[in-house]
Amino acid sequence: MSTKMVKRVGGANRSMYKVTKRVVLVIGMQSALVMPAFADNQACCVDWSKLNLSAQQNQQVQQLESQWQQDYGQIKPAIAEEQRKLQRLLESHNADPVELMAVQQSLQRKKDQLNQAATANYLRKRQVLNENQQHQLEQMIRQRIAEKQKEMHPNVQSNEMPNRLQDLMQRVLNRKEPDVR
Repeated sequence: MSTKMVKRVGGANRSMYKVTKRVVLVIGMQSALVMPAFADNQACCVDWSKLNLSAQQNQQVQQLESQWQQDYGQIKPAIAEEQRKLQRLLESHNADPVELMAVQQSLQRKKDQLNQAATANYLRKRQVLNENQQHQLEQMIRQRIAEKQKEMHPNVQSNEMPNRLQDLMQRVLNRKEPDVR
């Protein structure tokens, strides 16, 4: 293999590594931010009033929250229906395996759709904030993640995120987001 090919492959691996790290952060954020949406749309971990929003920022956040409620209201009932259908199939001793897999895949697509909508909405809200407010938001999220970890693993003594995850989170949060409006 030539040196150029090795460099290209190495560059591709580094690029893939960066993408993978971003995905890990998104998954962490979803567990803290998006997954509460599946629990009857409970309020998220972000108390926007603590970010000292201007009147314009507050209006933009409220509009985005309204859009999220609308998206959630459209997608969540379909998820609930698919979950009921899947449960009935799983409880049936003569359920068609192909149908069962199709329902499960449909359910997963709807959940993915909801997660994507929640993440896009969160990113739009974050774009409304100035740099100081974004740092405050980051701290709120870190705190919520730590609380969730403590809830999920109450016997674990350390609630601190691993340094590598903290570094990744910091790099992704500092990365400029494309305008998704």
